[in-house]
Amino acid sequence: MSSPITSIGSSADPESASYQKRAAHYEALLQELREREAEIRKGGGERRMQREHDRGKLTARERIEALIDDPETFHEIGIFAGDGMYDEEGGCPAGGTVMGLGHVNGRRAVIVANDATVKAGAWFPITAKKNLRAQEIALENHVPIIYLVDSAGVFLPKQDEIFPDKDHFGRIFRNNAILSSRGIPQIAAIMGSCVAGGAYLPIMSDEAIIVNGTGSVFLAGPFLVKAAIGEEVDAETLGGATTHSEISGVTDYEADDDEDALQIIRNLMGHMGPEHRFGYSRNEPAPPAFAPDDIYGLFPDQGTSQYDMHEILARIVDADSWTEYKKGYGRSLLTGYARIDGWNVGIVANQRSVVRNRTSHENKGEIQVGGVIYADAADKAARFVMNCNQKEIPLVFFQDVTGFMVGKRAEHGGIIKDGAKMVNAVSNSTVPKFTVVMGNSYGAGNYAMCGRAYDPRLMLAWPTARIAVMGGTQASKVLKQIQVRKLEKQGKELSAEDEQELLDEIQNRYEEQTTPYYAAARLWVDAIIDPARTREWISAGIDTADLNPELPPFNAGVIQT
Repeated sequence: MSSPITSIGSSADPESASYQKRAAHYEALLQELREREAEIRKGGGERRMQREHDRGKLTARERIEALIDDPETFHEIGIFAGDGMYDEEGGCPAGGTVMGLGHVNGRRAVIVANDATVKAGAWFPITAKKNLRAQEIALENHVPIIYLVDSAGVFLPKQDEIFPDKDHFGRIFRNNAILSSRGIPQIAAIMGSCVAGGAYLPIMSDEAIIVNGTGSVFLAGPFLVKAAIGEEVDAETLGGATTHSEISGVTDYEADDDEDALQIIRNLMGHMGPEHRFGYSRNEPAPPAFAPDDIYGLFPDQGTSQYDMHEILARIVDADSWTEYKKGYGRSLLTGYARIDGWNVGIVANQRSVVRNRTSHENKGEIQVGGVIYADAADKAARFVMNCNQKEIPLVFFQDVTGFMVGKRAEHGGIIKDGAKMVNAVSNSTVPKFTVVMGNSYGAGNYAMCGRAYDPRLMLAWPTARIAVMGGTQASKVLKQIQVRKLEKQGKELSAEDEQELLDEIQNRYEEQTTPYYAAARLWVDAIIDPARTREWISAGIDTADLNPELPPFNAGVIQT
């Protein structure tokens, strides 16, 4: 009798034409990713970086590199934030903020650093969204957060998009208070300008450092003070290090320069109380059975192509750790237990190969298209998600989904009921969830497979990811028909050539909006990652989640059966 714990996958053939074609395609995508990241890391450019150095300051990235234990293990989040969104304003690389997870004096922390080379560190709407995301990560994982503050405040031309609403600028300070009330440490270093409402962020942190000569914090700067009350005062006297360290008592530590401030932060992290972990199960890590970079040659270069998801998982999970749940049922989804870098996880993954679903002993079953969620698969996934919550096992979702099955047979079979059951289970799941968008992420499939709206602790995308309400071909044809009918009502007739030109225009625009870069610019995903680093990212995510010792009880409420 065979063991339920089985090996998964098989050896790849690097010499095959299909493998080499796919690998070359993926290498080109990774090269584009590296080049785009490198451009963003330049911030506001060499001239503005030099200006910071001339002022005796480090840049945001230099500050983080000097602060953390090992720059190689820093997991940057939101590097593409704002990409292409503010070209009329001269751009806003990385949303004017560098943010991510790293270890400081042995303790994992969320680090947020204003980039003063980008519009003097001014806050664009995406900057606020990125900072709120950092605080969300700190809140849900109970991980300390460090702010390296150097900002001129709100970017006034966009003030209506950043100031008054629920998830705008004011939410930052509300979160400062909530983090403190929950005992989640916050340390802020004032390393440059800190003006107006932004002054509350470092001062509402548990401990604040100010750098002598370059750091300043005040509700109104010298020009506004002059305009408001006629008083003339320079920035240093108004809100510099001496003022707040020796007169007002607003700040707690005075630093000589950036390096000194960063060392004070490291010292404070060394004086933290004990870590309280939940204790998610972890064995000794083991490498996958096959090399992770095999994925480049196995993953299709076309979003419509079929492949066996078992082969991809075999390059991600620890060798000999896979135990598949309901293997013969609901086969358009794979569900199973595995270990990733030693961590015990439950996996829900779209199967992209064509499968058969047996309906009786007498027939071979109906053919099910890969990437589509059928009723039986949704039913299976809902049950598996509930099992993982019962066992307190983190969940990892691998998305390559075109949506739920449609049509008379699916509707008569209750696809909405079973889909609702899956969405319910994912929505109410309280164990840490992580989502990797490998390929397609369309429509309600995005939701059921734990899209951004369903609170994954990390939402990651491969360069091959596509996120949209439906596939580009279908959507473009629908949009074209709507536009044609609109023009016809206006008395305009289009030739076949005109219709094709219109379709091409719509399709190109729609395709651009489905790219992972478009999604990452808007923080629909946290990072675009090299598939070979998927294990590393998920492991770091679970280790971060483990810092929250609390796990609310799972309650599915009224569930469709």
